Amino acid sequence: MKSRSPKKTKSRLDSKKSATKTKIKAKEDPLLPIRPLPIFLRLPPFSNRKRISFFLFLNILIFLQCSSLQEKPREVYHNNAETTVKVVQSKIEELQNSGIESLSYMFLLGDGKIHSGKMGGNEKTRVQRFKIGSITKLFTGIALLQLQDKGKLKLDDPVSKYIPEIKEMQTRGKNFREITIRDILTHQSGLPSDLASGFFLSPDASDPQILESFRSLPKRLSQLERNEPHKAHSYSNFGFGILGIVIERSSGLGIEDYFQKEIFARAGMKHSTLLEFHEGSEIVSGYHGFFWKTKTKRPLIRDLTAGAISTTGEDMGLFMKSFFLSKKGKGLVSKESFAEFHRAQPGPTSNFQMKMGLPVLLTERRAFEKTVWIAGHSGSLPPYFADLIYDPETETASFLAGNTTGFAMASIQPTNKELLDTVFEFKTGAFLESPPIAERKEQNKLDGYYGLYASPFGVHELKPGKTPQLDIMGINFDLVERENRFGTDLRLFFGLIPIKDKTIESFRLEFESWEGEKVFTLYSSDMSKGSIGFALLFHPDQKLPDKSYFTTYQTNDPHSIIPRVELNKDKRGFLLATIDYSLGGLGYSVTLPCKWESPTTLRILGYGRNLGERMELKTVDGKPKLVYSGIEFWGD
Repeated sequence: MKSRSPKKTKSRLDSKKSATKTKIKAKEDPLLPIRPLPIFLRLPPFSNRKRISFFLFLNILIFLQCSSLQEKPREVYHNNAETTVKVVQSKIEELQNSGIESLSYMFLLGDGKIHSGKMGGNEKTRVQRFKIGSITKLFTGIALLQLQDKGKLKLDDPVSKYIPEIKEMQTRGKNFREITIRDILTHQSGLPSDLASGFFLSPDASDPQILESFRSLPKRLSQLERNEPHKAHSYSNFGFGILGIVIERSSGLGIEDYFQKEIFARAGMKHSTLLEFHEGSEIVSGYHGFFWKTKTKRPLIRDLTAGAISTTGEDMGLFMKSFFLSKKGKGLVSKESFAEFHRAQPGPTSNFQMKMGLPVLLTERRAFEKTVWIAGHSGSLPPYFADLIYDPETETASFLAGNTTGFAMASIQPTNKELLDTVFEFKTGAFLESPPIAERKEQNKLDGYYGLYASPFGVHELKPGKTPQLDIMGINFDLVERENRFGTDLRLFFGLIPIKDKTIESFRLEFESWEGEKVFTLYSSDMSKGSIGFALLFHPDQKLPDKSYFTTYQTNDPHSIIPRVELNKDKRGFLLATIDYSLGGLGYSVTLPCKWESPTTLRILGYGRNLGERMELKTVDGKPKLVYSGIEFWGD
């Protein structure tokens, strides 16, 4: 194989350093990406609830930013297939050996050849499938584009054309326009983020029982409330479950039959399915644990088209090859639909800089001093986690899926990013770089912005002082002026010991007005502004329900994603709801500010995932009762 000449690689070798990865414990949100944070293990002790919530907040925020101790020569990948494959394989092996029981992988070098396989595990009798969580949403988007290509629907059709039951939904305001298919595909429909009641099914449920639960979704619509479409991004698994019903009703096929016939079979995927049982293969067992591994029960979900696909690395390679053939009009969708799938869709003003396709996530990178839009999606269905990223232009791709909740799982996404960087360099000779943060002419000001904020990660407080501080889950970050914005510094032990960490130092915060509201966003060069939502300034009104409602509420459903909710009063006098989640043998909680809207209704404050939603309070036979996301909880 030919490699680049020293002249062509000198600047590349001189400017790039070898990277060392820090492995870290991860908690997972269902069907969502994980972002690891190296500094966490060096934080001082605080309560388990705050530790878990703070850790979840930071995990979802960040890609690892690697540092090196010394300059080392690195391999030359361009047109050197042997070296490239060897390096990629070694990185995958290192990841699997770090604590993941089994790992499935696939990568494409842009030459049409699929490199795939499975590492670890002792089950060798049958083909092992891995659950890929929200990567399923890409297949759902492709199915809808196929139906549009055939003239059976349009993405800008109102959903009510196929699901008239949606007109029975309650609305939070007046004169809301109808929700379109495109609204749901781009997570700006105003539908609830999740219908938690019945989201997880019994691990013993059969395929017919799973399908029955999935098809019951339209019947639940009349019990739910929707927000204004196109107002803010709010990630919605429930919405993508509804899109599965649209696919069934517009195509005339059952959802499993449609995926098997129109996607899996056309791509040559022999070991992929939405449901659990498939001839010739089985789902790999899942595990959780940090120092020893415990086998978990399989997670079954109702919202099939939001995150139920299980597949293999080889099948994912076949899928990507067939999808890329669409550029020539010979793949899964038409040339026009392939382009539309990867075109940045119009978003709400709260979108800021985040870009979404249909529904692929688009990340801006740079190569040859030009913009390269990298597409992809990750998925978490604990104890499974998967990540897919690719470049539609060069047809390079990388996919990883693991089956073990633990420290190593947090490294899947940053490792996959490294793999795509490597195969992209093989194909093009260029190294993918993160773009610089956009310039800001005037320094961000804090006057009028001090106070309490609500975000999907809980309550934050911006405190004035010689050095302003932002309280995130009980940890105070100093705010310092950087690039006409604010950066973050962390000091431990009463501010005596500064923590120098590239991840934390890369953060930038902007405080600004949005539709008459005061908000702040947090982002970095590896995380676009708005990609994790924003925090909204709120003013607590001190109105509280009867003290009998301040208690811990439990559900009787043993499979509930939310086993308990607690209502309490903040030290500053306003209402808080602490929501506990149970996922893959682990749990976490988030504490959100609420407003007492009426004697029987609470409203979670803020915009974004699981924010702005309603809780109902009742008293039944002298006992307090709380209803949230369709689940009935009983007070102690």
